[in-house]
Amino acid sequence: MFYPPGVISRTYHHVQRYREVVTVFLKYGFDEFLQLVHANRYLNSAFRISRRKKNRKIAAERARPVRLRLALQDLGPTFVKMGQILATRADLLPDEYIQELRKLEDEVPSVPFTDIREKVEKELHANMDSLFSEFDREPLAAASIAQIHRARLLSGERVVVKVQRPGLRQRIDTDLEIMFNLASLMEKHVEGWSIHQPSKIVRQMSHILRKELDFTIEASHIQRFAHQFQKERTLHVPRVYSDHSSEKVLTLEFLDGIKATNLELLREKGYDLEKIAHETAELMMKQIFIHGFFHADPHAGNLFVLPKQEISFIDFGMMGMMNRKLREHFADLLFHISRHDESAAADALLKLTTSQRPPERGPLEADVAEFMTLHFYKPLRQMSFGRLLQELLNKTTRHGLRIPMEIFLLIKAVSTFESVVRQLDPEFDILRETAPYVRKVRMDRARPSRLTRNLFESGLSALEFLKELPDDLRAFVRSMEQGKARIAFEHHGLGPLIQGLERVSNRIAFAIVLAALVVGSSLMVHARIPPTWNDIPIIGLIGFLLAAVMGFGLLVSIIRHGKM
Repeated sequence: MFYPPGVISRTYHHVQRYREVVTVFLKYGFDEFLQLVHANRYLNSAFRISRRKKNRKIAAERARPVRLRLALQDLGPTFVKMGQILATRADLLPDEYIQELRKLEDEVPSVPFTDIREKVEKELHANMDSLFSEFDREPLAAASIAQIHRARLLSGERVVVKVQRPGLRQRIDTDLEIMFNLASLMEKHVEGWSIHQPSKIVRQMSHILRKELDFTIEASHIQRFAHQFQKERTLHVPRVYSDHSSEKVLTLEFLDGIKATNLELLREKGYDLEKIAHETAELMMKQIFIHGFFHADPHAGNLFVLPKQEISFIDFGMMGMMNRKLREHFADLLFHISRHDESAAADALLKLTTSQRPPERGPLEADVAEFMTLHFYKPLRQMSFGRLLQELLNKTTRHGLRIPMEIFLLIKAVSTFESVVRQLDPEFDILRETAPYVRKVRMDRARPSRLTRNLFESGLSALEFLKELPDDLRAFVRSMEQGKARIAFEHHGLGPLIQGLERVSNRIAFAIVLAALVVGSSLMVHARIPPTWNDIPIIGLIGFLLAAVMGFGLLVSIIRHGKM
C-alpha cells in the first residue's frame, strides 16, 4: 500500500529507514540530488557538514553511475530490484548508467539454517523431517529475496526448495513507500521528469516485486508455462510440488543440467551449440508472439541445457504478458522497420505508446527514418536487436510518448536472451529468427474466422452502446437539471507559477506577522509594561529578539532562492 508524500514522516520506523536511505545517498556523493528533491531534511545540518568532505572524496574516486550502483546495493533488495528495472529504461537514463545498473548483483550472505528450518516448518505446518528425507544445510544459492537448498522428498525424488528470507516483506513495504515518496518529490521538483511519471514507475515496480514475494504466483507461472509448451519436445519445465509449497516456500524438481553459457562443458559433452542457440530463440519467439506470456529474465543463470539437449528455464518470478493487440502492434513495428517504411513504423509506435497530446508526425517520422539509416545497414556482428529496440523506443520520449511496462519487460527479455544465444553462436541472426513469427501474427489477423469474430464483437459492442445510450442521456440531462453536472479543466505548465505565488503569499504573511510583532513590542516598550529589566519591559525585549530572528530567517530564505 502506498501513502501520499508526508505520511511517512508520521511513523518513526519509516523516518529511521528514510534517514538510512538519505545517509547512503550522501555517502556516495548524491548531495545535489537530495537537495533537488528536498529529501535532505531527514538529516540534520551538522551531520551533512561532517560528511561533506568524505562524500567529495568518494565522488572523486568513482564515476557517478558506479556510485549509483553501489548505493542501490547497500540499500538492499528493494533498491536492487528498482535498479534492475531501471536498467531496462533507456528512455530515463543515459547509456553509461544502463550498462552499470546491469551489473547489479543479487547475491547476499546466506540466512542461518536454523532460521530456514523454522520458516519451512511454519509455512508448511509440519516438521521438516516429516517432509524431507534430506535437506542440505548449505544453500545452493542465496539472493536478496530467497535462498535455495537442495533436498530429497520422502519418496526419493530430488528437489530444490526456495525459501523466502525472514522479515523481508515489512522491509520491502517500507522501502516501497519511501521510493514512492521520492518519486513524488521528483515529479514536483525536478524539471522534465513529470512526463516520465516516476511515481507510476514505482507502482509498476511494486506490482512486479510483490508478485515475486508470493511464491504461489511463481508456481502458477510455472504451471501455465508448462501447459502452453506441453507438446514442445525441446523444452523441459520443472515440476512444482504443491504439497511442499506455500506463499513463502516453493519446492521444485531438481534439474541436473549445464548453464547455457558454460560453453567449454557443453562442447565437452558433445552438444551442438548452434542448435541450442536456434532452439532457445524459437522458444523465446513462441513465448512472445504466440502465447504472449514470456520469461522476463532469461539470463545465463536461468537457462540450462539438460541431457537429450532439452532447454530448461528456471526462476519464473518475473514474467511478462502481452495481450493480442499489443503483440500485433509490436509485430507491425518490426515489419515496417524491416521494410524501411518510416511512416507506417511511426504509426505502429504511436499504437504501442500513450501520450497526453498527439505528437507532431513530421519530426517523429524523421527520427524513425534516421534510426533506420544509422542501424540497418551495419554488419550483423555490430547489431544488437535488444539495444536497437531500446534506442528506438527511447526516441519516443522526445515526442512526449510513454511506453507501457510490458514493452520494457519485453526489451529486457530480448536483450538478455540475445546476449546468451550470441555466446552460443556469434553469427546468430535474431532478425531472421523473428521474421516468420512476425509474418504469422500479421497473417492471423486476416484469417476469415478472425475477421468474422472481430466483426461479431464489434456489432455486439455497437448494440450495447445503442442500448445504454438513452439511459446515459437521461442521466446527463437529469444531472444538468439538478445542477450536478461539472466540467473539469486540466492545466499544464502552471506548476512553477503556482509554486511561485504560494512562496510570495507565504512571505507576505510572514512579513505581516513580523511587522505586527515589531509594532506590538514597540508599544509594550513605550508603555513600560512590567516586568522590566534595566527599565526595559522584558516582554517587549523578547518580542524584538524574536522579530530579529524571524527577519534574519526570511532574509536568508530570500537569498538562498536567489531572489531579492
